[in-house]
Amino acid sequence: MTITGNISFLAQSSAQSNRLNDLRATLDDLQRQATTQKKYDSYSGFGTDAVNLLRLKSDQPLLQSYLSNIDQVTTRMNLMNSSLSEISKVGNQLLSTIQLQQQNGGVNVNAVRQQAQQGLKFIEDLINQNIGGHYLFSGSDVANPPFVDDSTLNSNFQNQITSWLAGGITNAQLINTTDGFSATNLGLSAGLSTAGAVTARIDHNLDIDYTIKADQPGFQDIIRALTFAANLPYPDPATDVATPTQYNAILDHIITVATNGVQEVNDTSQQLASKFNLIKSIKDQHTADVGVSQTQIDKIENADPTSVLVSMQVLQTQLTASYQITSTISKLALVNFL
Repeated sequence: MTITGNISFLAQSSAQSNRLNDLRATLDDLQRQATTQKKYDSYSGFGTDAVNLLRLKSDQPLLQSYLSNIDQVTTRMNLMNSSLSEISKVGNQLLSTIQLQQQNGGVNVNAVRQQAQQGLKFIEDLINQNIGGHYLFSGSDVANPPFVDDSTLNSNFQNQITSWLAGGITNAQLINTTDGFSATNLGLSAGLSTAGAVTARIDHNLDIDYTIKADQPGFQDIIRALTFAANLPYPDPATDVATPTQYNAILDHIITVATNGVQEVNDTSQQLASKFNLIKSIKDQHTADVGVSQTQIDKIENADPTSVLVSMQVLQTQLTASYQITSTISKLALVNFL
């Protein structure tokens, strides 16, 4: 009988010890949750939610990469749009200068040439805009400036104008030759002709093409008009064969070229604005998706601090009572009942 009683007491003590260990382990886990604010310390603890949690977490870096690409492209597009606006403005300023003087019954040649020379220098700088060495109007040839040769540009026009003044070529020949100047004749990089598109991945299977190359017709026409006006003198009857009438006809042609250039640059700017709006919409969607997925992750992964603290308090009470009971029982002996 005594042996049986000892075995029973030993079993009870062992069971009580196991229960206390379980409570202690549960308290340790609650303390971890309170510290890390995570329900579990490994994906296995989430059970069937683990697959969904892994999927949501894998989506986050991809969405962030799209947002990073969009931010980079947006910065470049903003500067490109600003440059296009300034290029268009320079073209319009030349038009206004010429047209205003024509309306007043004459042309101040020096004023026109000075306006054109200053505008041309500004245009050359705008075309060579870059961010961190990335030239915005070079297409995929981003490491090289699109405008490279002001000297060749001006000398090409000067040679033709000199021949025209001397009567070596007619108005039609002068116009045909200057209108036919290639991009390289206009001082632009030869690499532009083979440069590819500039794109950025902004969504699943969606690459945005924001290429604007300096050899596009609008750029060429504005460069052509400015350089023509910058180098065109008024014929001197004492030394030149060309006449004031011919000069005015050439000036009218410059107006036509500049007008076409400004319109084409404005059209390019509108196309860029349309792409910018698309990018903004996609960015807004990605930002919302990141927020939604993070909310879903938090709902699955995060522990409720209030619930954890309440559970800890209840468990601490249970542990205290259990330890007290265990201590009391361990002190019991037969003499206590005699």
